[in-house]
Amino acid sequence: MIKRPFYFELKDMLIQFVAAFDDVVIGRFDKNRVEKSKINVRYVYSPKEKVLFDIVNKAQNLTLPVIAVNITTISRDETRVFNKLEGFYHSETTNYNKQDVKYTRQVGMPVPVNITVNMSILTEYQTDMDQILSNFIPYSNPYIIISWKLPEEFGIGYIQEIRSEVLWNGNISLDYPLEQAANTKPRINAETSFTIKGWLFPDVPNDPYKNIFFINSNFYAVTGFGNTGKFTGYDEYNSLSAYNVALSSNSETISISAAPQLSYLYFAFLNNPYAVENNLTITKNNSGGLITLQGKMLQYTTSILLSSNVTNFYQNLTSLQFAHYPTVSGYILPTTNYNLLTPNIISLTLPALTANGNFDIVVINQAGWDSTKNAGIQLSKQ
Repeated sequence: MIKRPFYFELKDMLIQFVAAFDDVVIGRFDKNRVEKSKINVRYVYSPKEKVLFDIVNKAQNLTLPVIAVNITTISRDETRVFNKLEGFYHSETTNYNKQDVKYTRQVGMPVPVNITVNMSILTEYQTDMDQILSNFIPYSNPYIIISWKLPEEFGIGYIQEIRSEVLWNGNISLDYPLEQAANTKPRINAETSFTIKGWLFPDVPNDPYKNIFFINSNFYAVTGFGNTGKFTGYDEYNSLSAYNVALSSNSETISISAAPQLSYLYFAFLNNPYAVENNLTITKNNSGGLITLQGKMLQYTTSILLSSNVTNFYQNLTSLQFAHYPTVSGYILPTTNYNLLTPNIISLTLPALTANGNFDIVVINQAGWDSTKNAGIQLSKQ
């Protein structure tokens, strides 16, 4: 109970409830039933007992008519609970590094609650009471729908509407004053109630979204399956999934990764670009040239490092850690030194190198990293 989720759900639902009823206008009629004036009925959130105390002015005259509403009970609605779900994931698209990136946000499973709202109607005249009752009874047969929105704290980029049923109990009890003082004005009291079928939300997850960085699929060869024996005619996937078949020892695993995957490098040497397949030696004459990197998943690049085991190869060493990749360290190139040309090509300006030795170019995104060394390219400075 350390977390304290509070998104004003009860207040928002009650505001929408009152908004659905608070436009009641009653008329005052003469003996010929001709309307002479109109009165807007006041709505207040308060128990009836407090209303009776507060609406008495200094002259001890009740300001009527008035309608008071207040919450009496809140209960968990088991009819709307199927099992203990973790909620749902909402997919969104945002612009990251000049590219449209899709991600998901999780909304925890809310608790369905029934909110019982008591309504007290106080009038001086029976005609006023009749008009107020006629205002909502025909439209609450047996329920109405109110609309509110998913709490903004969940970070969904648009208004997600929630519709809640407001169920009228169908009963109205009337109370007429039987005994009162001669100087006290008569007061008619009507009592009824409604049930709002609402929701209370859990705490917003610390990590509002989770990306899928890796997908591993295992494939196994099966035996004893075909158009013979009990499997005759069952050679489709749907049929296969209905049986327990023997798995052979032959298997294959296919992995899909969102990490960068470098495959090729081009280097502009004396204005004559050439492909680098194995080794590239940079001399003082071509240090600082233009490099073109080719690969996959480069559109999600967050940073590029120059990494080397030579201690004085660069300054301002930075170490980065990853969940599924080893820690990598090096000098972070300024973003002005590289430019994404296509999702598979990055243009990079290599800065002047002040020391000699082997080094790697490391491309990084949120999933992991890849280096020129892993791609079979050894870079060195002489």
